[in-house]
Order: sequence, then C-alpha cells, then structure tokens
Amino acid sequence: MYSFPSPTSACPSPEVRYRPIPRAGAAHRVQFRQSMRLWQHRARLVVAVIGIGSAIAVYAAMKERETPTPAPAPTRIDPAAVIESTGNVVQQVRGTKQDFLIKAEQQLTYEGGATKLMGVAISVSNRGGRDFVIRAHQAQAGERQQELHLQGEVHLSSSDGFELTTAEAFFSEANGQMRAPGTFTFSRRLLVGSGTGMTYDRTTDVLSIVSAADIRLTDDGGNTLTQFRAGNAVFTRPQHLIVLGDTVHVLHNDQVADASRASAYLSEDDSVLRRVELREKAEVSGGGEGIERLRAMAIDLDYAGDGQHLSHVLLNGDAAVSSAGGGGRAGRDVRGTTIDLLMAQDGTLSRMTAREAVQLTLPGQQGAASRTIEARQLEADGLPGGGLSAARFDGAVTFREAAPNAAPRIVRSRALRVSLEEDEIDSATFSGAVRFEEEGLLASGATMAYAPAAGSLIISGTDTGGGPRVSDEQVSVEAGRITVQIDSRDMTATGGARTTLRPRAPAPNPAGRPGGTQAGTKLPGLFEQGTAANGNGDTFEYSGSGGQASYVGNATLWQAETTVRGDRIAIDQRSGDLRVTGAARSVIKLANGSSSSRSTTLSYVDRDRTISYQGDASNPAQLNSPDNGDLRAGRILVTLATASNRVDQLEAATGVTLKLDTRTATGAELVYRAEDERYVMTGTGRTPVKIVENCRETTGSTLTFYKSADRIVIDGNKAARTQSIRGQQCSEPQRR
Repeated sequence: MYSFPSPTSACPSPEVRYRPIPRAGAAHRVQFRQSMRLWQHRARLVVAVIGIGSAIAVYAAMKERETPTPAPAPTRIDPAAVIESTGNVVQQVRGTKQDFLIKAEQQLTYEGGATKLMGVAISVSNRGGRDFVIRAHQAQAGERQQELHLQGEVHLSSSDGFELTTAEAFFSEANGQMRAPGTFTFSRRLLVGSGTGMTYDRTTDVLSIVSAADIRLTDDGGNTLTQFRAGNAVFTRPQHLIVLGDTVHVLHNDQVADASRASAYLSEDDSVLRRVELREKAEVSGGGEGIERLRAMAIDLDYAGDGQHLSHVLLNGDAAVSSAGGGGRAGRDVRGTTIDLLMAQDGTLSRMTAREAVQLTLPGQQGAASRTIEARQLEADGLPGGGLSAARFDGAVTFREAAPNAAPRIVRSRALRVSLEEDEIDSATFSGAVRFEEEGLLASGATMAYAPAAGSLIISGTDTGGGPRVSDEQVSVEAGRITVQIDSRDMTATGGARTTLRPRAPAPNPAGRPGGTQAGTKLPGLFEQGTAANGNGDTFEYSGSGGQASYVGNATLWQAETTVRGDRIAIDQRSGDLRVTGAARSVIKLANGSSSSRSTTLSYVDRDRTISYQGDASNPAQLNSPDNGDLRAGRILVTLATASNRVDQLEAATGVTLKLDTRTATGAELVYRAEDERYVMTGTGRTPVKIVENCRETTGSTLTFYKSADRIVIDGNKAARTQSIRGQQCSEPQRR
C-alpha cells in the first residue's frame, strides 16, 4: 500500500494547504463559510482600529513606520480536493533496503482516500545492478492505493540506457509491474522496439509485448540491420533474450525468416545479434553464400562476432537446404531429419552434416543429367570461398541419375564419396555391396568408381555382396577389377576374368544408347547359337558397340564339348569369327565326333566356314579327328559344311604327315574332299610323296588314295597297294 503524507505527518513538505471537513451537510457548510467571512470582516475592523491607534502611538514615539502588505490567498489546483500539497515524497521500504521512491510536484487527496500526483517520478533502486525511474505527467491512486494509474508521456528509463515510452500505464506495488494497454516504444542503445499493450516486471526485468511487436537492431546512423515482427514478444533483459510468438517475421540484412515462434539472443549491450531460434514451420531465405533457402520445423541460426554473417546453422525436423545455381538456374537441394551447417569467415558454406532420411538433389544444367542421392547420413566439406567440394554418404545409399531421353541409372551401396564442382559431381566412389542398374546393364562389387563426365565405371574388391560383376544383353563378366564405358558397353576386366557370352538378335536400341537399332551378335560358328558360351582369361577386353571380345593370358572359351585355349582369344560377335594365338589348343564338336588340335594359332572365319591351324618350324600344327586321323603340318585348313559342323574339305601344307588307320602318308601338301573321301598328297622337288601301310611303302610325286577304297593312284597311274619295302623287317603296326 502506498503511504502518502498527511497534514500532521513528519514527512517534510515545503507547503501544505489543509481544509478540515465539516460534519454538517452541504447547505450548512455554505452557511458556515458565509458566517465565517462576516466574522472575519468584523474582526478585521476591530483589528484595524486597534492597529491605527497603536500606529499613532508608535509614530508618535518612533515617528514614521511603513504599513505591511497582507499575503495573497493560495491558488487552488482542484477545488474538489480536500488536501493539496507540493513537493511530496513517498517512500516504500522493504527490510533495510529502499525498494522504490515516489516523488511528485503536487499531491491532491480526495474524499474516500483517492490520491492524484502531478509531475510524478517513481524511482526503483538496486534491481539487478540497475536503477529505474518512471516519470509521468500525473499518477492517480484508487481508494485502496494498490495501483498507480500513470498518464501523460509515461517514460521509464534505467541506469543502463533502457527506455520505454507510452501514453498511459499502470504501476502496481503488489506485483512490481508496470503495464500499458496502448501503443508504446522502447530502446536501449542500438535496440529499438514498439508494440501494443505491454507489461514490464521490475522484479525480473522482463518486458512482455501483448501484440504487434516490432523490434529492431540498428546501426549508429539509425538504419535498420535486423527487424523482428511478431504477434507478441517477451524481452528478458538479464538474459538478453527476446522470445517472439504468434507468427514471426525476421529481416536481417538480405536474410528473411518466418516461423510460428522464435527466440533471439543478443550481446551483453543488446546491440549485436548472436543467435536466432525459429520454431514450427521455420523458413529462411538468403543470408549465406551458397544458400538460397532453409526449411525445417526448427532452425537455429548462430552469427559471427559482428552479428552480420552466419557462422552455424542447425535445422531439425523435415529439414531442407537449397542453394542457388549459377546464372539463375536451380541449385542443389539437401533434405534430412536434421541438417547442420558450418560457415567460413567469408560466409560461404564450409561443412554440412545431415542425419536420417537424407536426400541430395543436383538438378541437371543445360540438358545434363539430374542426380538424386539418398542415404541415412551425409557429411560434406568445402574450402572458404569455394563452397562444398566433397561429400560422404553412409547407410542404405541410393544414387539416381536421369538424363533427358535416356534410361535412368541407379546405384545402391552402403557408402558413397563424391567430389563436387559447382554443384556437379566430378567423381563418385561407391563402397559396400555396390549394385549398378541401367536398362540392359547390371554391375556389382565391393567398390565402384563412377566418372559421370566420362560415363565410366571401375569396379573392384570383394565383400559380402561378392566380387566385381558386369552383365548386359551380350556378356556377363566376373573379375578382380572391371572397367566399363556405360554408353558403348566397352569393358576391360583384369585379375582373372570369367565371362559368359550370349548371342543376340537385332533389336531396337535402348534409350540413351548410340544408334537407332542394336546390331545382332553371334557366337563363332564353331559353337551352338542358341546356348551361351563361357570364357576365362587373365584379362578380358570387350567392345559392346563393336562386338569385339578378347581374352589375354590363360585364355579359354568353351561351350559343352567345344573348347578353345591359348594365350589370347579374340572374338568378333558381329561376324562370328574367332582367333586363338599362342599355344592354341582346341576340342571342337563335329558332326561325326570331336576333333582336337594343337597349333601356334587357330582362326575361324564364319563367312567361309573355315578353321585354320598354323604351326611353326619346331611345332607344326596337329589335328586329330575321327574322319581324318592324326594330321600334322605347318598349316591346316578345315572347311565345314554350311549348315552343320561337318568337314567338307581339309587342306594341309608344309611338312604334312597324316596317320589314318594303318596308313602313314607324308608330303608337302594334302587335300581331302569329304564328298568322295579322297586324299590327294603332293611332294615338292626332290622330296617325293610317301605312304606306308604296315610293311608296304608307296612313293611318288603325287599320291591319291581313298579312305574306304583299297586302291591308290601314283602320279596319275593306278597301282596296287602291295609293294613291299625291301631289305627291312616289318611288323604289323597297332591300330589307332
């Protein structure tokens, strides 16, 4: 309760005007005043007569003396007041400390105890190390004197520079609060604000703004640097904290933020913005190099020492970070449950961390492919001034790439590392059970390096998902390391390649592949076309666009009973040709059984249906077959029938030796024709043709003999096959 001085109080007062209140009614009070004035008039006359007499006497004794001028009656402020006083002081004391002090230029007291103070000043001392003064033109207290009603340029100021101004306010002794129902303004150094309706708690030093909160941070010239607008706000001065609610809008330099509610933390002198916390449907546009928009249920913005540039951003709940692309194009977009951003001193993004349901979208520029990466976690780094340059994704990674008019590419893995160049992926390395998918192409392995510009894959390593594997419509490859050119389907496999080759009929080209129609492919004609063939080699090289395949080092190609081996095997899947070089060996299924061979090279030309075996001086080619026995020569050429692997013709040259049943024939050249089972062997120069059967020998320049007929033609003349070898002992040779 406020205590105001009475006429008899000991409280000092330069002047007190007191008028006792008569107990009679108003009419009696009027009559009483009139009688008092008549009595005063008569008393004055008596006093005047006595005074004149005394004056004459004094004058006679002291000669002449001046007559004193009577004092004028005091001017009334409010005739309705029962007590009027000036220079009033009211003290409120708690314990041994002075809590507040009320001073007034004038005080009016009315019937019932109501009091009005004019030119009032309320001083509050030692609150949080600050003193406060509230001034107003007037203050009015009710009958119970629990609250002061302040009117006329109400102004609150504190010793630390905080000021608040309003037209009307109420100051309560009971709760230590000042409240204002109307508009008001406040300031402290570079912090200014306004609103409608407020409460200021002197005990906690908290300012609560009821509605239309508008709070600004300015520079020394009064220019706005930061503006907070909200439906309501609470400014807790000891913590330098502003809590805003009921739809918040923040302008900070070129940054615009919106949220349902927010908190702002200021520097010790309330002049620099340190941190902003946005809650519920938070969104921020601009405010950082490489950042266009932030979205989340909650966003925390930390600012550098000058309060102008972001130093740290934390987004939580359906978080998204979007950046602007060059030339006004769309930039990258990152989403996740939480996203953490660190800024370099120049304001550029230097580090990004995202957790749970992470998605990075990189839109294609100028018709290039767009890319989307999903994972459980993202960590990205960059250099000051350059933005993000590298990123790592972990946990259930899914990479999608889609170019206009092209089949999409999808890669799944446990982890992914990418290098970035202006929001474009320069390279990507997948690890952990990697699986690549594109229309008509599958690849997998422990590690996969992808170069988007070159369109290449490098697959290596083995883990629980297996080793490197690649498969398309024509070939499947397993190896220690595989390199793939995606568009052309060219492949190189090293470290022990194991392959499967499949013939393919001509077909429309898959989206994104060169050409309008895919050319058909086939296996070499030595193999069945309806069944795939297998191939192994230390190295495998494959040209999908050209249909070329080659195995190098311990090369083997096989299908059922047909097998070819060598140091190198080359296949043309367009023509169906085959070439084996370096210690060539083969087992070929023919119509009448399987043939086997050894040679330096083996070549098959599908157009001519010919198999060529080439030997050298020390190692002649050797061919064993059911129809033609054991044939050795520098070169052997076999021609197959058009529709089947039946031998139509056989040719041999250079040091020819043929062992057929019990016969052995030698010569320079040999020609066999299957239609009449005829062999024609010729010699050269001084070396005649010779055929030996058991203990009989036949020689000549040219020998013609038949497989099933018991006759021989020497130099074009018929001769019996009974000529004996003289001077030698002969034994019957074993049949092969």
